[in-house]
Amino acid sequence: MLRTCAILELLILFALDPLDAASSSPKPAPSQPLGQRALEHYHKGLEHQQRAWDYEERAAAATKEKDRRKHLKKARKEFDKAIAQQQSAVKVNPRLHEAFSSLGYAYRKIGDYTRSLTAYDQALSLAPEYAEAIEYRAEAYLGLNRVADAQQAYEWLFLHDPEKAGTLLVAATEWIQERRENSMDITVEVIEAMEAWVLAKETTASELTDEHEKASEW
Repeated sequence: MLRTCAILELLILFALDPLDAASSSPKPAPSQPLGQRALEHYHKGLEHQQRAWDYEERAAAATKEKDRRKHLKKARKEFDKAIAQQQSAVKVNPRLHEAFSSLGYAYRKIGDYTRSLTAYDQALSLAPEYAEAIEYRAEAYLGLNRVADAQQAYEWLFLHDPEKAGTLLVAATEWIQERRENSMDITVEVIEAMEAWVLAKETTASELTDEHEKASEW
């Protein structure tokens, strides 16, 4: 009888104030904004990218081939992780052009130039004047021996972002050295023409720098 009365009292209390009973149950955690989730994936991808760079530096400084390969293998794993994070970022926010650009960079670093260009193109479709993606895409063009496309990118960068234009010239110089060692179906004439083009652009950039310095002294 006492047990029955206790149950009835509880039922009466719940009927009088159902909010009190509901408040005792756990509340679901608020969902994270999509933009924030995308940015978290993006920044985690950049962290893996930085670790990959660190391993690449160790590989370059290694005195033993065994150590060099070990560091490069770890760098590849970090780039793979960076790809996974940037893929998640653009899946959550398909308009995050920075993530598409970083995705293109990671793909390029593992030698997947086709996916790299696709990612860069997507970044530039969202932000046509995003200089970082323009410069990185030009380096992907060089990886595919698309010299004319890389040169066209340089002309835009020279007018809008001279610093990144200089970065591209450095990449072009490295391309020349690599192709001299392994032509990869590129003729000597193409390599020499690229070398002459780089020299001409370096000369022009140097002359403009001198002019600006002289003008600032007046």
